Amino acid sequence: MGSQPSKVPILKCPPGFDAQKFKKITQLFDKLDKDSNFGVSSDEIEDIAKLHVENSILRMTAMVDSKALSLKVVNNAILIDETSAIAKIKQESDARRQNEQRIHDASLKRLENKIAWYESLDESGKADAFMKAVSPGGGEHLDFWTFFEYMKTRTDDIKNIED
Repeated sequence: MGSQPSKVPILKCPPGFDAQKFKKITQLFDKLDKDSNFGVSSDEIEDIAKLHVENSILRMTAMVDSKALSLKVVNNAILIDETSAIAKIKQESDARRQNEQRIHDASLKRLENKIAWYESLDESGKADAFMKAVSPGGGEHLDFWTFFEYMKTRTDDIKNIED
């Protein structure tokens, strides 16, 4: 019988792939292909299958650890933002309280000064203050309608007028 050279394809490293890595892959395949038929049967892959499963478990365990660490980092960032936001709101609230207290104190002081001024008036001063409050432009003349506008919200203040 005539012998013909076998048609075994020569494995070539694909363009752009690392030649050393390709060599390792072909050597591993040669070890797996115990009967040298360029195919690996299920009974020839027990060792690499075991390694594949172990490596998959290691990679997934690393991913679980990485995800847990990532969650911890994200939760810490959220806590930092939350703490900062709470501190900012508290600072703004404190500033608003202080401002409202200043406004209140100034208003109270003005009222106390006005009360002190009213208390210091003599009879003539009281008449002048009343005329200034009810007369148009603070003049010396009081007409009925100006008096009416002044008194219409103050009728409960008049205790000495009988019905």
